[in-house]
Amino acid sequence: MRGGEGPAFVFVSTMSNNEQAGINTPGDTATSLPETGKDPYWIEALAQGLAVLEAFDGDQPSLSQTDLAQRLGWSRSKPYRFVHTLEKLGFLEREPVGRRYRLTARAMKLGFAYLNQLPLAELAQPVLNRLRTEVGASVHLAILDHDELVYVAQARIALPTSITIHIGSRMPAFASSIGRVLLAHRGAEDVDRILGNGPLPALTDKSTVDPLRFRQKLAQAREQGFVYNDQEFHLGVRSIAAPILDAAGNAVAGLNATAMIYTFTDEVVERTVIPAVVDAARELSQCMGYRA
Repeated sequence: MRGGEGPAFVFVSTMSNNEQAGINTPGDTATSLPETGKDPYWIEALAQGLAVLEAFDGDQPSLSQTDLAQRLGWSRSKPYRFVHTLEKLGFLEREPVGRRYRLTARAMKLGFAYLNQLPLAELAQPVLNRLRTEVGASVHLAILDHDELVYVAQARIALPTSITIHIGSRMPAFASSIGRVLLAHRGAEDVDRILGNGPLPALTDKSTVDPLRFRQKLAQAREQGFVYNDQEFHLGVRSIAAPILDAAGNAVAGLNATAMIYTFTDEVVERTVIPAVVDAARELSQCMGYRA
């Protein structure tokens, strides 16, 4: 692997003692870090190093040190020592051309180690594969992680859109059909906290932005056992999701089938897709110990 970005003395000469130690200075507040108060066990440098890794995502798989500073709210010089260390440890690598970095397979291993511990993902894969064949569409399995949806398994076909969803992809819970069907099984307090009181962001001109109307749709989804997202996430795309319940009846995950509107016509959705998705979710719920 190549060395760090630029000569080391350029960055060292502009760093304060606090910056070299990995301590936030007044202009270096990393907004993604939690409030720790006077926690005697908190290691600030470790938290900030992990924040560097979390700054990389599907939209920006490669970042320069300037990009990192902007994303984390740090001074321009501060990322240097973190990037240098993470590169030496094998978690980041520098691209062959330019001064940009990307995550390595070693960094990805941390996330996959967590995902691989999920027994549901392993149980679900044959079901997802079968559902993909049955409905002729991409199929995904996802869970809620705090307020975000995280995709943990899939059986894909190519979509002629800019939508790119991979294992590990995240999005706001309200945005997708799976997120909505999981929110439908959450308590009112959780839903209120996630949705807030103001209008929801409109992803398309068909998106439900009124919180009251959105809550009504959640109640309907819980009653009927599925969510039908008709172009609210992406124009031209329809998605049907159903919850996966555990032995106690809690929605621990959800699955969906997603396709273009010309594939998921009204008739196909009603006669084929909704029953197939609900049946697949029911099968996995039974595997999790749920008995209706």
